[in-house]
Amino acid sequence: MKQIKESRMIIKRIVCLCICISVTGILQAQYNPDNHVVTISKYYLKAMKDIEDGSREERKESFEEEAKKMNPLKEKLISSMVLGHYWSGASNEVVELNEWASIADADETIRTTADTRKKAWRKDEDREEFMKKFNKYWVGKHTDVAILELNMDYLKRSSRKHKEDTFVTIVQYTLVPLSTVEDGSAEERKELQQAFFDNIVKKDGTIISYMYLQHYWSGSAGGPEGWPIIVITEYASIEDALNEDNSALWEAAWPDEEERKAYSKKLFAYWGGHKDLGLHAKKVNLSK
Repeated sequence: MKQIKESRMIIKRIVCLCICISVTGILQAQYNPDNHVVTISKYYLKAMKDIEDGSREERKESFEEEAKKMNPLKEKLISSMVLGHYWSGASNEVVELNEWASIADADETIRTTADTRKKAWRKDEDREEFMKKFNKYWVGKHTDVAILELNMDYLKRSSRKHKEDTFVTIVQYTLVPLSTVEDGSAEERKELQQAFFDNIVKKDGTIISYMYLQHYWSGSAGGPEGWPIIVITEYASIEDALNEDNSALWEAAWPDEEERKAYSKKLFAYWGGHKDLGLHAKKVNLSK
């Protein structure tokens, strides 16, 4: 009887070990540790008419003070975009995209927010007075939209800090299943995408910054629907954001028309449709 119990325990341990190995393998396959993590959240402003002793000027000053004092103290926060309403979403929505080296860094920064505030406003009375003024402009709730993987191979950062607010487009694309691409492979897809990024995105002077976000810990992916990709593109003006003519860059990268057509045919075979998710104004004084 004792031997039977011991045998069962051994079998259970083997099964648990197999499950752990299996899950670990799945997680590693989904996330490249050399990439970063981007969290996306929505916050909601109160209507000015509902705020006692409030003003747009005070709101702007308090928001900028909070960003100026808190952002430098959030050492694990690599970059952030604070996006206001422009041509999409509700007028009271504020979308925040935060970049981290890992989800652990994001969690630690959020957990230690109260301690960070104490460093920003060392006197209790100053901190309490500021937070009372700051919080009265917010509804007091937020929505966690997504946790995504930032592909560092396709990342274009801004070369300088802009004084005026910029414009950001958010577009969701779909990578079709490899099985549906004739003679397709992950290696060829990577090579084609890298060529597009190097020759078009990086050389496009109207694109200030560019993020290529992949599935990580939110939403669904795989199967016949393919894999969602969210692209965040920043422009200096609304005119630049709406101008989709990059034909000159294509012709410079592939001067031979037949080669250009052959490349684009191969590249777009891996892509499905797209969905426009947003066109926002980036608040440069609130972003990091």
